[in-house]
Amino acid sequence: MFGFMKIRFLMVCFGLVGASHVFGQVDFPGNPTVTPKKFTTRPLGGGVNTGASVEPAKAADGKVRYVTHIVLYEARFWTSTEGKPLEAKLIAFEDLVVEAPKGTEPILPTPPTNPTVTRSGKVRLLVGKNPVEVALDRLSEQDREFVDGIKAALTKKAAAAR
Repeated sequence: MFGFMKIRFLMVCFGLVGASHVFGQVDFPGNPTVTPKKFTTRPLGGGVNTGASVEPAKAADGKVRYVTHIVLYEARFWTSTEGKPLEAKLIAFEDLVVEAPKGTEPILPTPPTNPTVTRSGKVRLLVGKNPVEVALDRLSEQDREFVDGIKAALTKKAAAAR
């Protein structure tokens, strides 16, 4: 009886020693591709001085700068010499810029009678909300003729206004 108990005891001991790595606590890092379900927050300040502080932004002189682009032709598709299309508005090189107190409606100056359509072999397009200068030689022949037509029409209109 004792022999059987000894063997059983030894088997359990060796089994536990051999399998101790199975019962040990292993900490695996979280999966970085999965968003955790609960985020922990930490309080600001907390008694630890990090050397950084947050201060509210200083109010400037209370003025806002308004920039208005002079649209010469509404949105259309422009084609590059490689055949790639681009939807954009044709805008002048001049912008109407006004600074007004915050919360008031700005009074815009009058636009020029003959706005600049091309400058240094480039045309200005409004792509989304960003003005972009594009070289005329990068545009298709049809688009270059279109720009020349707009330029001629604006020159004719400015001459008639005088």
